[in-house]
Amino acid sequence: MSADSRSEAMMREALRLAREAFDDGETPVGAVVTLGDTVVGRGRNRREKSHSALAHAEVEAIDEACRRLGGWRLWECDLYVTLEPCPMCAGAAVNARVKRIVYGARDAKNGACGSVLDLPAATTYRPAVTGGVLEEECGELLTAFFRDLRERPAAQEAPQTAPHAQNGRNAPPRGMFLVRVDGPVVTYDIRTRRPDDRDVMPTDVIHTAAHLFADFVRRQGRDGSVVTFAPTACRTGFRLLTTGLTHAQALQLVQDAFAFIATFEGEIPDAPEYGCECDHDLAGAKREAADQAAALSGWTTEKMLI
Repeated sequence: MSADSRSEAMMREALRLAREAFDDGETPVGAVVTLGDTVVGRGRNRREKSHSALAHAEVEAIDEACRRLGGWRLWECDLYVTLEPCPMCAGAAVNARVKRIVYGARDAKNGACGSVLDLPAATTYRPAVTGGVLEEECGELLTAFFRDLRERPAAQEAPQTAPHAQNGRNAPPRGMFLVRVDGPVVTYDIRTRRPDDRDVMPTDVIHTAAHLFADFVRRQGRDGSVVTFAPTACRTGFRLLTTGLTHAQALQLVQDAFAFIATFEGEIPDAPEYGCECDHDLAGAKREAADQAAALSGWTTEKMLI
């Protein structure tokens, strides 16, 4: 078998493992360690299922190869991996004394074999490095995974409870935060002030804002995606419950809704129909919405989880 055909054959085995990771909800990276034409170690990403930052494909493949060959020095072995190794995995390959590192797609953010760092070249033991083997196929698999992740409903991707504490004096004064996930229903805290703030929202402002938010949701055809939008008991914000929306879609909906409320002119929607024409403050609701729209203008889905 020629060197080129061997590299492609081994990278295809690494791709097979990467597809297994993809199907298991893991970042699709696969790796194999070879001794000549024989695969002596296989690995794929398992960080999510194992809850371990160390569960990278390369580390798993190197570990299996060391156990099968009965020693930690893999100086006659090559490492094939579908994505350029990160610093941890490049370091593992150097410490295992692999002869050559072969990767598929470049990693412009974390690659440690020439893209961001060149760790193998900076050490005493310097394995050969070859990149770009089946690069297009390896890259397409990663692109598909992250596209699916962005489009996945938030209920499938979020933790059951928010990882941050949003109470008391340490809470941010304004923002939108993930609270929890209950099956398909995702709860967000749309905070307008801190929970211990005595300057709470007036009930007539809340009343008007709720009517206008509901009207905006209907106009957008999102009735089926919003379970409820209601003020918190302490009147320091709102709770939004959604279903079938990604975090990004929920954030965009809220940003657009407050921009709509801030510029609304006319009669309060649904007020006559429900017999609640009193206890409204449109001017106050518009001011509140304008402040909240400004606070959320640069908000990101990452900030929801802080």
